[in-house]
Amino acid sequence: MIHDFSSFFERFGWPSSKGRLPFCIGHRGASGHARENTLEAFRLASELGAEMWELDTQLTKDGVVVVSHDDHLGHVFGVDRNISQITAAELAALEGVDVPTFEAVAALARDLGTGLYVELKAPGTGTLCWQHLRQINQRFACLGSFDTAQVRELRDAGCAWPLSVLVRVGHDPHALGDEAGADILHLCWERAGAQPQDLITTELMRRAFDDGREIVLWHEERSAVLKDIMQLPVLGICTDLPELMRPVTEGAHSGLFKP
Repeated sequence: MIHDFSSFFERFGWPSSKGRLPFCIGHRGASGHARENTLEAFRLASELGAEMWELDTQLTKDGVVVVSHDDHLGHVFGVDRNISQITAAELAALEGVDVPTFEAVAALARDLGTGLYVELKAPGTGTLCWQHLRQINQRFACLGSFDTAQVRELRDAGCAWPLSVLVRVGHDPHALGDEAGADILHLCWERAGAQPQDLITTELMRRAFDDGREIVLWHEERSAVLKDIMQLPVLGICTDLPELMRPVTEGAHSGLFKP
């Protein structure tokens, strides 16, 4: 199967000369090596070859977007506090807690030439992230969510950044893409057995491409599975371990895919 990504890159102003496809998207940064969703993890992901960082958004009590998968700080930092119940200043002052603001992560991405693959968690963060990206003209970014309403809100507001809908196993990606008005189907199917790559059928890909959508795949750390899905005509693959992708693709394809 041959797929040309040039129209997507031209439409959204993404750098056509950045790395190679499929993009390596550091899942919460290089979270297999460093604490997830921290500046350390993001910087390390770039050092290991990731072209983009996947990150999650939460909202402080005073309306500041910060980067954390969970609202509660217990799982990552062992602190019994909720981001949504404290101010950004109070969050920054918590001992042993390292939750960066979205603006800080975006600034680091600009410095390193890395793209942002933003998963919207807390409602209301999408518009704020989009406004910030627009203010600083940071085009190499994508906004998405499992929550189709958050994606549709951005689409209906005229967001000119690519929008992604995240799809769980057993859900219809095409129906969710229509519901959200998404440009990207992000298939979160890493738990669909030992060979989730078998679910990425030619029929599924052709339907997505005919609908004008690209595909991003789950976070993957199994070498055999990665080897297979890296041969697919997909825009990107998330991984906790970016170094598993980059050595394999050295000198490989540049946007046109063949079986």
